[in-house]
Amino acid sequence: MKTLKTLVALCLIAAATPAYAHFPWVTINEEGHVQYFFGENPADCTYKLPGSIAKSEVELVTVKGTKEKLELNSIETDDFVGRTTSQAIDKNSLLQSKVTFGIYHGSRLDYYTVHYGGKLPNSRQGAAKHSSDLELKAELVDTDHGVDAFITWKGQPLAAADVRLFCEEGHEEASKKTDAEGKVSFSDKEVEDGLNGIMVGHTVKDESGSLNDKKYESASHYLTVTFKDPQDFEK
Repeated sequence: MKTLKTLVALCLIAAATPAYAHFPWVTINEEGHVQYFFGENPADCTYKLPGSIAKSEVELVTVKGTKEKLELNSIETDDFVGRTTSQAIDKNSLLQSKVTFGIYHGSRLDYYTVHYGGKLPNSRQGAAKHSSDLELKAELVDTDHGVDAFITWKGQPLAAADVRLFCEEGHEEASKKTDAEGKVSFSDKEVEDGLNGIMVGHTVKDESGSLNDKKYESASHYLTVTFKDPQDFEK
């Protein structure tokens, strides 16, 4: 088993991502402190937070579905630049965040960030009971053969979406497209020990408007999710 690091390494969706491909990420470190930051990947945690990211909110979602806004403090060290909680929380917690970053090449960028801290449920029904309430989300299910991810957009399955799975060291373990039900399946060999993560993007071409007096003709939505290998809970 690989040594569990503070951060899970995911990489980038290649063609559709904005320049530099910086994204917000959220996880819980070994001491139970929430860590929220902005980088090219979740191992890149020393990039200065832009204004919109620095003001974004992170919520803890309880098993009853209620949400608690977490108080995050800015921190800058040689190894980490971002925001963190001063108090430890339950490492099994579900965290979520959504923020509009700005406009890039005429498209509004919305970022969705989730961390599943506990053991994944073994049914789709169980996953639906305790998941984020974001417009773009992934419901994760522990199966006999690995992990299934059901990707939805506004409650509807997102078909033909590219989903990439990465291990905690940043290696891409798999890249697959969702089926008609928005589902992708990752095997036990692809889901590695420790933290894993997925990334998926979705562009809405006919979503237009203005943001800070700048017009946009589409909206690009990006979701990152981190979770622990279900088999780690059985050891």
